[in-house]
Amino acid sequence: MAAVALPVTSGIPLNVLDLASRPAGGSNADAVAGTIRLAREAERLGYRRFWVAEHHGMPAIASSAPAVLIAGIAAATERIRVGSGGVMLPNHAPLVVAEQFGTLRALYGDRIDLGIGRAPGTDGATAMALRRSAEGLGVDDFPQQLLDLFGFFHGGMSDANPLHTITAVPGLGDAPQVWLLGSSGYSAQVAAALGLPFAFAHHFAGENTEAALDLYRSRFEPGEQLSEPHTMIAVNVIADDDPARVRALSLPGQLSFLRMRRGLKPEPVSVEEALAYEFSPAEEEFIAARNARQAIGTPDQVRARLDALVASTGVDELMVSSGAATVEGRIRSLEVVAELYPAEAH
Repeated sequence: MAAVALPVTSGIPLNVLDLASRPAGGSNADAVAGTIRLAREAERLGYRRFWVAEHHGMPAIASSAPAVLIAGIAAATERIRVGSGGVMLPNHAPLVVAEQFGTLRALYGDRIDLGIGRAPGTDGATAMALRRSAEGLGVDDFPQQLLDLFGFFHGGMSDANPLHTITAVPGLGDAPQVWLLGSSGYSAQVAAALGLPFAFAHHFAGENTEAALDLYRSRFEPGEQLSEPHTMIAVNVIADDDPARVRALSLPGQLSFLRMRRGLKPEPVSVEEALAYEFSPAEEEFIAARNARQAIGTPDQVRARLDALVASTGVDELMVSSGAATVEGRIRSLEVVAELYPAEAH
């Protein structure tokens, strides 16, 4: 009998990224409860990590305070690693981040990940409100912010740094596993220079994925955390056995994104509203292009897309970010991926 070829995803760890999406007609409490429920299901299915994103001023997204949400998720689970995907460092003083995640480590031990991003996760006015000044809004400040954060976790700040006399408590000696997140070559180069694992936001920047990962690997310098490059991509997965159900679960997110491109901050879109909306040919074309390298469809279609992505990117870990319009749809998407790759999910 001929040997059966394993999929290229064989052995790859599976993870989850969630945005605490508020359901149409629901409350922020509903959104957070949905994320807790999803995290428990992810743990049951054997996923390795469960991360929450940082977004501000978005009516449909309740994940504005990752550290607080992480504490709730970790308290409701037992084994799965819980972290940020990510903390947008320019929005926060590095000392505050060190104290928050040092506290999380004190509470939950070595289950905590700190994914760090450079983008504001919001509009310019909200970013100013978060930071209380225009300082730190430029990309040139980001590497120093990272170094300050690492200094608070590990010590050894230069005497020339005015922060070197400050001790983060908790924080010093309590460093979580740190990842750098990005959707560009800039973040890839910073992660490489600092010897950090790199997670690429393929779920919304799919055209740049391979180039950014290649740049990261080519520039990688071993550091205290890693001796060789380590990569992950986030992929939008909406999966169901029924193609009509897939379409119904995916259209609300697509309509919401189209509205955001027009400068709006829309309320959550219901399945009924999205199905009744008449998409123009240009909008349909935009949606098709945006979904072309995501994993949206039946289980066979999802498997083909994920296998192709892992083959083309060579990533070490895969993160499922489900844009399904309901918690049940997000759970089903996780179930499909775990069923397709059972060895990876445990």
